[in-house]
Amino acid sequence: MAEEEESPQERRERWMEREARKADERRPKKAKCASCGKDVEEGEFIEFEGRILCADCYADALEKDMDMGAAEGAGAG
Repeated sequence: MAEEEESPQERRERWMEREARKADERRPKKAKCASCGKDVEEGEFIEFEGRILCADCYADALEKDMDMGAAEGAGAG
């Protein structure tokens, strides 16, 4: 018997799975924090605004972003 042709949805799902595997293979297993220089392993770092940050530096970056947002909204009206 001839194989059934896969549906567009099945083809899309197969493509997404393949691309997810490729992305996982390219993800670094070890890195150095771009802010403090600390060596970190997979699961201990976050890519933020194109930089690898350890959890502490990421938290600091988020805090600074929130402070900047609050400052922009403050002032005489």
